[in-house]
Amino acid sequence: MIHADIKAIFFDVDGTLISHRKHAVPVSTIDAIARLRKQGILTFVATGRHPIELKKLLPDYLEFDAYLCLNGMYCFNRQEVISKKPIPKEDIKGLLKTLNLKPFPCTFITQDEMYMNYANDLVAQVQRDISSDVSNTKDISHVLQEEILQVIPYGLDDKEISTVLEYMPHCKATSWHKRARDIIIKQGGKDIGIQEILQYYNLDVSQIMAFGDGDNDVKMLEIAGIAVAMGNGNENVKAVADYVTDDIDQDGIANALYHYGIFHETLIK
Repeated sequence: MIHADIKAIFFDVDGTLISHRKHAVPVSTIDAIARLRKQGILTFVATGRHPIELKKLLPDYLEFDAYLCLNGMYCFNRQEVISKKPIPKEDIKGLLKTLNLKPFPCTFITQDEMYMNYANDLVAQVQRDISSDVSNTKDISHVLQEEILQVIPYGLDDKEISTVLEYMPHCKATSWHKRARDIIIKQGGKDIGIQEILQYYNLDVSQIMAFGDGDNDVKMLEIAGIAVAMGNGNENVKAVADYVTDDIDQDGIANALYHYGIFHETLIK
């Protein structure tokens, strides 16, 4: 495949754009994205994060054409919302029942807000691991009046997550930390969000490249024309990739773009 076939590139955030060892986006990645945009290649974020978090984590000057947030539950660009997929009220009622039976820390996420029922030391540690603050705590008695796009339970093992999902029959869990999961609708995921964005921009999956490192990137990589796993990524991510690049802190994104000849020769140093 030559660079002319690639019209758009999707980037995961944690461990792909942002190094949590250095708490920053590598300079080589910033330069690479600027080159891609100069060439007219569309650049998209694909993350489980909320836009509020991205504003704190990504430099203001690092621009993208559109954002796939909350694992595809909320996709938008600077002009409009492309798609939004809330959790059914029935499932939120089920979640509230489990919280009443056996409380655990949980983040509730809307289009504009993130808040928790309560936080503890475990939540603080998980958030430190991803260079993020703990969300504010708030009374959740009103939650059924809101459009909840994603929830994040903390501290539950696989069996406990399965029990929660029994009360949320239209939902599934995706993993991004050993002590935290994202719960979204079953018809959601980064791959579904990508399809929404591609339809909006009139593109085909064969025309995209995707970079990822975590479990919630697997389906995204499976559908991409070129799938790149970061060298620091999980083994199951590397298993579905067309190419395993270097570690994020060893210029992994830039090196993969050179490997595939994505940059025009006139823009290569």
